[in-house]
Amino acid sequence: MCFHLSSSSAPPVQKNHARCSSMEHQLLHTCLQSLNDNNNPLSLQALASLRSLIINPNTSDSTIYSILETLTCSLQLRTNSLTTHHHILKLLTDLASHRTHLSSQILNTIHYSSLLFTESIQIATESLTSLASIANSDHNKIDDQLFMSLCFAATSTSARLRLLRNGERLGIGMHVLFTMFLGFTEDPYPYVRKASLDGLLGLCKSGNVFEDISVIEGCYFRAVELLQDNEHSVRSAAIRVVKKKTDPLIFF
Repeated sequence: MCFHLSSSSAPPVQKNHARCSSMEHQLLHTCLQSLNDNNNPLSLQALASLRSLIINPNTSDSTIYSILETLTCSLQLRTNSLTTHHHILKLLTDLASHRTHLSSQILNTIHYSSLLFTESIQIATESLTSLASIANSDHNKIDDQLFMSLCFAATSTSARLRLLRNGERLGIGMHVLFTMFLGFTEDPYPYVRKASLDGLLGLCKSGNVFEDISVIEGCYFRAVELLQDNEHSVRSAAIRVVKKKTDPLIFF
């Protein structure tokens, strides 16, 4: 059991919440008991109640902190089922969205959890999805080194796609994105190759200028190679990149 029904560090409950504090406390107790019961799956009623507490602006801070603490503990449990992990990540994402002052803490909770590198493709992908969603704020970014590690560690096509498509949204540096996009044009899966080419084209269209001509030439010649790709979608993406070579603001 890792839930707590009070937090000494939490701000005092406001007076206008006093009337419903007892009901809120009872609802929280029931929900957290369900969340920590490893012998039975989370009930839909408990999930709906937890989410209602999270999205309700009148829920007291002490209750929110208790929910966050419990979800954080639960996220680390190796005994959780795939379904339980899915619901925990969804609740944490909702919590970050509705309690923005906690978003950085929640981002770090998922960031440093072992879920990103789990053998379960589904859990790893959903963890990346949660990170991308929470990192939408300018104040919540994933560092470049972690992004590169995640790209190379991603064993599923969907995980690599999600990373490449959300790199800019996650606040990754332009040169790191360029390196990842160029490298993953050699991915064995056509959807990843196409996403990488689209990423390179996006950097060009955004007005970013690369001073190293040899780097740009390498990008161009790689796109030319992919004009012979077996997949039509990849060839089409390569054509768009090659056409950009005629833009004097980007190439030469």
